[in-house]
Amino acid sequence: MKRTLVIIALCLAGVLKTYAQDAPKLYTLPSAYERYTHYLATVRFMGAAPLGSFSDSYISKSSFQNASVSLEWVLRNSPISIGGEIGSTYFKERIPRAIYTNGDETISAVQTRTLSQVPIEIFGNYHFLGKNSTVQPYVQVSGGVSIVDYTLYYGSLSDQRQKAAPKYGIGLGSKFLFKKDGSFGVDVRVKYDGTAFKYDYIDKGVSSVNGSIGVFYRWW
Repeated sequence: MKRTLVIIALCLAGVLKTYAQDAPKLYTLPSAYERYTHYLATVRFMGAAPLGSFSDSYISKSSFQNASVSLEWVLRNSPISIGGEIGSTYFKERIPRAIYTNGDETISAVQTRTLSQVPIEIFGNYHFLGKNSTVQPYVQVSGGVSIVDYTLYYGSLSDQRQKAAPKYGIGLGSKFLFKKDGSFGVDVRVKYDGTAFKYDYIDKGVSSVNGSIGVFYRWW
């Protein structure tokens, strides 16, 4: 009798082991963010430094009055995401009082140089790791149009030019999830921006590099 019970127990153990091996392990299913197309919204704050001839001939001071919002579409079964971003940037520098000549007129004034932009861009990101990795490094290319406002003050007088100009950029960044499979995280990015705007002191376009930190929310 004991031998029979031992044989039955061994058989049951074998059956249970086989079932456990064959049974689907639901907890190993990929995240919904990996299985489905999902969306991501980011609010970003930036510091920017002028570069090249823009820095040499017009404004050399860095700016921290910059922000943007973006909406991103993360494609299913692809390391690529595409999206749109709209922002606001502002550069300003005051030049000590000097003598300026405008035709036959001579002016002694404190010069205040400003340049603001409202860039509207589409972008593409290529991610190097999976969509549910807690760290997601990426490279970015972008292009679009920027609404530029060039205003140069001579005391209370001003010379202003407003124009929509082509804009482009390339960046490197990384997303950091607060928790695996979570909805919230931080996006850190460094990006080069160029705008094909020329007027007065700016004769070779506007170029800058910006570093930003953003908070994102993703859903599907």
